[in-house]
Amino acid sequence: MSPRTKVILVVLVVLIIALAVVGIAYVTSKKAITGPGGAQTPPPLQGDIETAPKMGRFDLGEFIATSRDEELHYIKIQVEVGYIGNLEKELEERKAELRDCITNILMKLNIQRAKEDYIDRFLHKDIERELNRILGKSTSESRIISVFIPTFLIN
Repeated sequence: MSPRTKVILVVLVVLIIALAVVGIAYVTSKKAITGPGGAQTPPPLQGDIETAPKMGRFDLGEFIATSRDEELHYIKIQVEVGYIGNLEKELEERKAELRDCITNILMKLNIQRAKEDYIDRFLHKDIERELNRILGKSTSESRIISVFIPTFLIN
């Protein structure tokens, strides 16, 4: 075989491989757009969308607690809870009990752990879980679904 024939064969093989890669990329991108079933589903119409339950917000107020550090540090947060259902009256009646629970959670933290838990939203989830446990509303329709901490200060 002449060197010219070898070069032509190499160029042809490279072109075939490039075409195969482009073809595979095209097919997979089409599948990604249409989904695994092959049929592209249109977005739901406005009338077809079920109305999500309205989330109410309840302000539990500000909390100041000492940390577990050897030095004296304070953790100050403001807590609001988002809930679904008709919990407004029960939250108002049991506000003191819920506030005690949050204060106990804060007093178990040292400064470093409090910062990390706040940033990673573990503090939010811990408060949500404990409040739902107190209310006995972990799986019912009326329950706390979100915790908002608009103010987080460490002294």
